[in-house]
Amino acid sequence: MVYTASCRTMNFEGLVLAGIFLATQHGAAFGQHRYSEAAQPSHNTPFSPDASLVRLKDLARKFDVFIGTASNAQYIRRDKEYVRILNEQFSLVTPENACKWTAIRPNEETFDFTDCDFVLAMAEANQQTVRGHNLCWGIHNPDWLAKYDKNSSALRSLLVDHITRVGKRYAGRVYSWDFVNEAVLKPTENGTYLKTNVWYPAIPDIIDLAFKTIHSIDRSAKLFYNDYGYEVINSKSDAIHRMVKTMLLNNVPVHGIGMEAHFFIHNDDGSHTEERLIDGDHKLGSPVPADWSSVEDNFRRFIDLGLEIHITEMDVSIPSITKYFLEKQADVYRNLLKICLKFAPMCKSFETWEFVDKYSWRTGEPDYFDDNYKPKPCFFAVADTLNTTVPVTNG
Repeated sequence: MVYTASCRTMNFEGLVLAGIFLATQHGAAFGQHRYSEAAQPSHNTPFSPDASLVRLKDLARKFDVFIGTASNAQYIRRDKEYVRILNEQFSLVTPENACKWTAIRPNEETFDFTDCDFVLAMAEANQQTVRGHNLCWGIHNPDWLAKYDKNSSALRSLLVDHITRVGKRYAGRVYSWDFVNEAVLKPTENGTYLKTNVWYPAIPDIIDLAFKTIHSIDRSAKLFYNDYGYEVINSKSDAIHRMVKTMLLNNVPVHGIGMEAHFFIHNDDGSHTEERLIDGDHKLGSPVPADWSSVEDNFRRFIDLGLEIHITEMDVSIPSITKYFLEKQADVYRNLLKICLKFAPMCKSFETWEFVDKYSWRTGEPDYFDDNYKPKPCFFAVADTLNTTVPVTNG
């Protein structure tokens, strides 16, 4: 269940949020945003420049699928255009950084929920569903956590306490959690499929412990394992499939998988500016699948386990802003969405990690809107796919 502002007691910050929400609608009612000639996509589209800009979330309703995005507290506070498009286009919102350990736990003694509360309240005021991100990750943790390295009992206690405190605060307000994030190796090494980090192997049952703890606190939330680089059938997706299948056999409450879908498009010579690594093996994107049928087959085998699939962090980085690469970028959005809709509503969410290029964590203009909030061909590719695809009916 997701609460709206109308069924919550409004404190001062809630009143401020409501003011922001109403201000963004003044002079720009839903469905009435028009785009200029300069904002036309570089390819043919069924949406005329004289028509109102369509809302993706409305087009997706017939599939019972969320159109989502990550959103950032600092951008909400300072950028009205960001808020307006966020509210108009998206039915699901994930706090980009505000609910991570680094934001909530600045020191061992303090829980700071300021930004996490802020993003949730803004989403609730706009009647958007909230996806939580994340409660257990091996990197981007606060520096103080490192002093407990290899201290199994202390780390176990800290993790359970953190999950309990955060889980209770947002119980009933978060539809789903990217609960454990990016824990699986690529490729598998040393006879295990889990990365070595502050949590593992100090807590050998880290995955099961985390999922069981949050489920005991909030049985309404759907719990997801979230990772990158396993959109196709490969060694990493094989490892994740084995892991979640084992979890299900052991009655661990896992409800779905999150596929991040960070992609990059190569230059014709094979070069790309974003092949540097972070966290050892973490490329800032995966190459575009050479065979989209492998993506479809991969979806099918997870869904056959009874799991939902959410596209959680999609973006597509291109090497240059040209008509050619913008259209290739649009094709990637279109192809992945078509596969998701084929399995809808078991593929339940199609979400980008931010939606405007100037605020992306990546270079390469990866999002729906350019730096000036003009919609790009990938936006219209998604709109056209939602508009023209006929929902699959069982039986």
